[in-house]
Amino acid sequence: MKPKMFGLLASFLLFVIFIVLSLVYQSTIYLYIASALPIAIVPFLPDIRTDHFVKANRTDGKVRLIAMENKNGSDTDFLVLLVEPGYLRWNRGRLYFNLADVMQDVYIKPDPMAATITVLKYDLQLHHRKKNWIGISLPQLAQRTEQLSYTTNEINRLLISVSDLQELMQASVKRQAAVGQQHIGA
Repeated sequence: MKPKMFGLLASFLLFVIFIVLSLVYQSTIYLYIASALPIAIVPFLPDIRTDHFVKANRTDGKVRLIAMENKNGSDTDFLVLLVEPGYLRWNRGRLYFNLADVMQDVYIKPDPMAATITVLKYDLQLHHRKKNWIGISLPQLAQRTEQLSYTTNEINRLLISVSDLQELMQASVKRQAAVGQQHIGA
């Protein structure tokens, strides 16, 4: 069991115990203790709003993950995450998308009013539990838009390099292999 989950269960159990004690013994002291315990519970509560998960191609067209075609028909160089302007929650820590949701052979209509921002490899991170989920650091993107002529709410395209994604995946495989060898040798 994770320490944070253990702390949450232990503090909640103490809260319930002191409420029951205050009812059984009709003691205000136990009630005062129980009323102060929620302060001990709050640090252990999960922070649900830190990440933003999008299911591309399944959100009524609000988010689409598209592989850009090369003119010569070879492998794609870029993925484009198309979003409706204002859809992204920029106050979240990371935007996660699933690589399995990539759409092939989709035409993107040229839009002169499209606001695009490039996602650098330093903005990318693999999700530590979910396979094929890639995270994009939204605060870093928001910081880079400060020097641009448009705001974060106007951005409707995130341009992601496939080579950066491959490098991220290879680094993860190497890291897992190194951890596996450490366990074997121990």
